[in-house]
Amino acid sequence: MSLALTATLAMLVQQAFATFTRGVVPVLAPPIGAELGIDPSHAGSYTALAAAAAMVGTVGVGGFLRRYGGFRVSQVSLAIAGLGVALGAPAGVIAIAVGGFLVGLGSTVSTPASSHVLARVVPRRQQPLYFSIKQTGVPLGVAMTGALAPAFAAVAGWRGSLGLCALLCIVLAILLEPWRARCDTDRDPAAALGLSAVGETIRSAWSPGVGTITAMAICYVGLQFVHTTFIVVFLVEAQGRSLAAAGGLFSIATLVAIPGRILWGWLGGRFVSPRRLLAGIGFGTAAAFGAMAMLPASASDLIVLGALVLNSATVMAFHGLMLAEVARLSPPGRAGSVTGGVLFFAQIGQIVLPPLFGLVALATGYRIAWAVFALPAVVMGAWLWREPRS
Repeated sequence: MSLALTATLAMLVQQAFATFTRGVVPVLAPPIGAELGIDPSHAGSYTALAAAAAMVGTVGVGGFLRRYGGFRVSQVSLAIAGLGVALGAPAGVIAIAVGGFLVGLGSTVSTPASSHVLARVVPRRQQPLYFSIKQTGVPLGVAMTGALAPAFAAVAGWRGSLGLCALLCIVLAILLEPWRARCDTDRDPAAALGLSAVGETIRSAWSPGVGTITAMAICYVGLQFVHTTFIVVFLVEAQGRSLAAAGGLFSIATLVAIPGRILWGWLGGRFVSPRRLLAGIGFGTAAAFGAMAMLPASASDLIVLGALVLNSATVMAFHGLMLAEVARLSPPGRAGSVTGGVLFFAQIGQIVLPPLFGLVALATGYRIAWAVFALPAVVMGAWLWREPRS
């Protein structure tokens, strides 16, 4: 097996488990809230806290990637995220919040780590496809969350589910070790880890060409986490479905993003400008949120699944194209650092949009909230469509 394919598959798996950790607590929000006496809509606050921690991780990871390598950083990030998930199991709200900070810190670093590896070992022309294949780990991780977290909770309660989910991440971090020797060959023991590296990472996110992608990331990542944070809560609270049924529909629909990402990457590498595809994904996201707004309480599972599939094919499927564009525009050897800068600002969307969606949903209901949050996707899609490819 070629080094490019080996690295892509390994980074896909670690991306899946990193994403998995972000969704465990939001998916288990109904039983957690019932026992601890908090409204499940506060899942948005947990997501925002994780995003705040992710800003710290993404802006500071560039120096660590150059000094220790992308595989080592991936292993450490999985261990940190797993610890964050486990922290809430024996305790209550405060421990879950602290754990959310660790989950955000560990899970988001996986993306710049994988970009650091793939930008070096994958040929430039193949990067849109390979980055998109690697990013199928995100919907796979979300699907794992929707399937495994409720299943573990049914057997061991929500506290036991947190512990089992954390254990999976620790095991994977250990299993990645054999691949490190082949892929972390570019380590620089003298690479800077201080404030100068942080400042360079922040500035790189607004360099020519990359700045528009950064703005898009703020919007699209925020809407993605609105989707992943509130779909199960919406189906339980507004649609009256059980947690297991809602999690099952969510998981099935999310799997559509896997072939969707590969398709977008293949098209972006051969036939269509990635920026035009990213614009189209913005328009598709707006349509998907509009479909959620129009779902009646009596909607059948098939209709609900259709709306969720549209979400998965759009707001859950843009990441490979985005990361390949960032890698294309980055100086040689700096893709991981520039990616970290872009993701640093992307967390602003994750911090702001899910809690804001929760407030709008509390004030007006979930259907109006879905309709309102379709608007930023339309605006961003139009901006990308009008801007020429750099």
